[in-house]
Amino acid sequence: MPARLLILLVFVLGTVYAEPYKCRGVYNPSDYIGKLRVPNNCDVIKQPDCPSSWKSGIPEGSETSVPMIYQNFLNCHEGCTSCGYVPIDPKSGEVLGKSGVTIGRGVDLGSKSRASFTSLSSILVDKLEPYFGLKRNLAACATIERSLGLTLEEANILTDAVTNDVVEKVSKKYDSDKDENALAFASVPRGIRTAIVSVWYQFGHHSAYPKFWGFVTKNDWDNAIKELRYFYKNPNEQARGDLIRRSNEADIIEATLLRCNRSVDVVLLIDESGSVGSINFQESLDFVKNMTKAFPDEKLSGKNGTRFGLSTFSTSYKSHFYLSNYTKQSSYLSAISRVSYASGSTYLGEALEEILTDQFTEERGLRPEVDGVPRILIVLTDGEANDNVSIPAKNVRDENIVIYAIGIGEYNLEQLKEIASSESHVYTLSTFTELEKFISMLTASSCYEPRPVSLNETIITNVAKDTYQYFSYKVKESSNLEISVADLSGSTFVYVSRTNPHPSKYDNDISFNLSQQKKKIIVIPARPIPDTRRKRSTDVDDERTRQIYVSVTSDTESAQFKIEANECNPLNCTEGTNEIPTTQPPTTHLSTTTGTPSATATTTTKKPTATATPTTTTLKSSARVVIATKFVVVCFAMLITLLEIHDI
Repeated sequence: MPARLLILLVFVLGTVYAEPYKCRGVYNPSDYIGKLRVPNNCDVIKQPDCPSSWKSGIPEGSETSVPMIYQNFLNCHEGCTSCGYVPIDPKSGEVLGKSGVTIGRGVDLGSKSRASFTSLSSILVDKLEPYFGLKRNLAACATIERSLGLTLEEANILTDAVTNDVVEKVSKKYDSDKDENALAFASVPRGIRTAIVSVWYQFGHHSAYPKFWGFVTKNDWDNAIKELRYFYKNPNEQARGDLIRRSNEADIIEATLLRCNRSVDVVLLIDESGSVGSINFQESLDFVKNMTKAFPDEKLSGKNGTRFGLSTFSTSYKSHFYLSNYTKQSSYLSAISRVSYASGSTYLGEALEEILTDQFTEERGLRPEVDGVPRILIVLTDGEANDNVSIPAKNVRDENIVIYAIGIGEYNLEQLKEIASSESHVYTLSTFTELEKFISMLTASSCYEPRPVSLNETIITNVAKDTYQYFSYKVKESSNLEISVADLSGSTFVYVSRTNPHPSKYDNDISFNLSQQKKKIIVIPARPIPDTRRKRSTDVDDERTRQIYVSVTSDTESAQFKIEANECNPLNCTEGTNEIPTTQPPTTHLSTTTGTPSATATTTTKKPTATATPTTTTLKSSARVVIATKFVVVCFAMLITLLEIHDI
């Protein structure tokens, strides 16, 4: 009997301890204006290996096998903390949306209960329980007065449990809601699954975004992409990180589906040396076929169609077809099927020399410089070249041709870096069979590659509504870059970035948003930024120059524009634009970074009030239910014990 009483006492004490924290004071938003979170000493640890753009999609995005999602996408957008915090609007100090205490990788405890973490140890759950059900000012007050801290290991364990739970919930709900002809969730490509889970992870339930969920369960991916790009009714009042996240989710779906709406000149240089072998060589040709399959006939024909060329190398170099040869998918597939394996040694340097004057000429179908069509060379090799590749590769790059280097098996990584345009253009695979898994990422990378443009070079090209043209310029660190865009027909927007190869409305360093103004000038300094690229001894200019990226889009059905850029002395041209001010005050976007965690959707910013509502007077209804339920259980347990004591 004493044992039962002791157990009951422990249960009662545990119930008292587990009650949601009651604040002693109040949360005053005006005290935290200019901050991103409370407490403000809780720093977010950013994921170190996050790409500056997700236009290329995710690795193996077209695969349907496990893992169900690409975890790094969530990690990059949520960040990580081992301390509890509540996200707030830096302009007003108000808590964002219905946010609760957040910890780990965006785990919002305001929407959780003990039942949410049955797989975790009771010790860890006990640390979290006082914050269950607390939202908005209650959560902010609680985390200020009683800080929540976990070890990094505990934070990761918590995040993994929540992620697995979200994936399971999304999978079950999707499969129960999907149309009869829609794919089962397990059969949806990983890139699309990742985007779907990412939205749920932030909002907590599909009911918060019914339009997107409706498109997803119908497998209407085009409208799903569009919904993500225009997700918020009042984007100017939305946290910048949320806007970028929705755009990135749309990007990885688009990349997974192999949707390319740009004109590109792509030449593939395939290794057929003796170490490759006939079977692996056929895998390489299948890879080329799959790249061309990503483009329907309407994307392969006409002046603005994407064009492909194919060459092989071993002891000697050979071209099999040129950029001008074919305009139909079936023609490309037939031509690729006719390519036979030759074997031989690996003379890649010689092949790079020959391909520049053989494939990349206007006589063979290369579009003129003025058209601004990206020029891509994809090199696929399985070993180390027998000759020098550094100088021939530089000569190719100097012609504004972007080189991707794919190494398979016994590749020489340093040699691949010497060939490629940058380390981000190097791909390494263990076997030739893995090529199939990376087809979506490589195709998207080629499609959205910024067109390298020389200074003082004039480009005249077109852009359709909701699509982009991307350009890159190499600028001396000591100079500014003056970009001039003239609309010849239609109207355009211009976005510029020092770090993102695909600048957009919500992710740029400087922009020109007045589309009606026909003559647009933007000046941006080439400020030194951390450069992790390996310096090439043969390209000394790399140590003194930086890349500036420019994107142009349109708000009309189609626009033709002329773009050119020149270096200028910072003393003579200062940072800014010639945008003519409007009568309305400019809109300022919230300065939330891409990686800033946000466990809930951000709502319209509220004006700060003079005094905050005391947080001691209210408890969330969910917390009341928990307390009431536990009270009933305790009373029932006490009654049973008394009955047993008196042998009733």
